[in-house]
Amino acid sequence: MNKIDLSNKKVAIVSHIYATGPTHALEEYLVKKTKKLIFIGHPFVFAKDTRSHMRVYNDSKKKSVNTFLPLKLQSQFLSLVKDTIVTMYWIMKNGPLDVYIGADCFNGAVGVFLKKVGLVKKTIFWTIDYIPNRFPNKFMNKIYHSLDTYCVKESDMVWNLSQVMVTEREKKGVAKKYRGKQIVVPMGTEGNIISVPFSKIKRYTAIHMGHLIPKQGVQLIIEAMPDILKKVPKFHLEIIGSGSYEDELKKLADSYKVSKHITWHGFVKSHTEVEKMISYGAFGLAPYVNTKDNYIQFTDPGKVKAYLAADLPIIITKMTQIAYEINDRVCGLAINYDKKEFVNASVTLLTDDNLLKQMKKNVVIMSKDYSWESIFSSALQRTL
Repeated sequence: MNKIDLSNKKVAIVSHIYATGPTHALEEYLVKKTKKLIFIGHPFVFAKDTRSHMRVYNDSKKKSVNTFLPLKLQSQFLSLVKDTIVTMYWIMKNGPLDVYIGADCFNGAVGVFLKKVGLVKKTIFWTIDYIPNRFPNKFMNKIYHSLDTYCVKESDMVWNLSQVMVTEREKKGVAKKYRGKQIVVPMGTEGNIISVPFSKIKRYTAIHMGHLIPKQGVQLIIEAMPDILKKVPKFHLEIIGSGSYEDELKKLADSYKVSKHITWHGFVKSHTEVEKMISYGAFGLAPYVNTKDNYIQFTDPGKVKAYLAADLPIIITKMTQIAYEINDRVCGLAINYDKKEFVNASVTLLTDDNLLKQMKKNVVIMSKDYSWESIFSSALQRTL
């Protein structure tokens, strides 16, 4: 497949951001390929830093960085209204554009509007998370799904992290005739992580990286640790990330008397530092809780690709399509959300050197198949 020429294109990426993610990967991919690139990032309502920011690159050189004054808005609705106004102002100031990529339906809807007024030629609606019950507020949830449907119908192309999103939309009433404009653009892997030799890894250390909320399943790891430690006394858990559930998890660790076997790193701002930390682990953990309201089943989890990029085999619950691929390609073990299964899988990877070495070799191959370079090249070729 020939690579598409973007050297004369003016492109904008607009996203709500918390830490680094797929939109940042796309920014890095496009910055040296486009005539002009605009990246606009808006904070989530729960973020400590409430400033929206914009980076503008001309011919791959960063020309300017703009920030919008911090506004702490408790209302999700008012926060989104503010973000919409800021996006439209910045695009009007820096447009017109050839391509507008809006991550989530709120940013996607802005792109559709900008196209209707002549400031954008082509719109891409990028669905990174699709959640049937996105907000506890019924009014906000109705707006979310109405905008999602509107963006699918009115955008030129729709990028979905998972094929499941198409099925879920059709359950909500989106017609099958819109399948043709929806393509899967999964999470990718970074290609710049230095591989750590097997002899240098922390052989008895498992890694969990991510936002600490109940649906991530860290509680299962802690509950399983006493049984794991009976068989592998050197076992250690490193947790990278923070969140609303962190204090409860620390209390749980105390109650199970395993706190001394856990290192809590907290939120690590530098993505490069996170990559280095996880690359020294023996394997990664993704024990997503198996509940109907766990949105992870509708998407493609980023932490899994981060583990793959760092050559880590993975123990993962069967909540996502990628879990089955990991198991089939012998890049880890897919299990049910069950303490006994988790203990058995962990002990297997902690004690079987030959299996872990083979898995790490398989992971390298799978990681290359999901490189951001390959994913974005293919997606843009099919889109533009």
